[in-house]
Amino acid sequence: MRTWIWVPVFLMASGVQHDCHYYLSTLKTYTVPTHPAFSRVVSPHYTAECVIYLSLAFLAAPQGQLVNKTLVCALSFIVSNLGTTAHITKGWYQRKFGEDSVRGKWRMIPFLF
Repeated sequence: MRTWIWVPVFLMASGVQHDCHYYLSTLKTYTVPTHPAFSRVVSPHYTAECVIYLSLAFLAAPQGQLVNKTLVCALSFIVSNLGTTAHITKGWYQRKFGEDSVRGKWRMIPFLF
């Protein structure tokens, strides 16, 4: 059952992350991203990265356990590292492009951070 739930989550998050990275790579200059994934979140590719690790933690769980504890530790590191970077990124956008460029946007995790 876990495979039926978490493989599609993994694939969707991987697709979103790829789409965001591809979009960012096509920008000619530093601008505020206008891609739909960036409409409410400053760093949606970071969100996708966290979801990828979350899905892997469930998919790689040993027999009889809910999650793979090693991957949960990796997820904790990824969330703290990318969360810090997302916070810095939002501040950079505010300084470079003004408060309006990020008003109402979450840093990385919608409705939380």
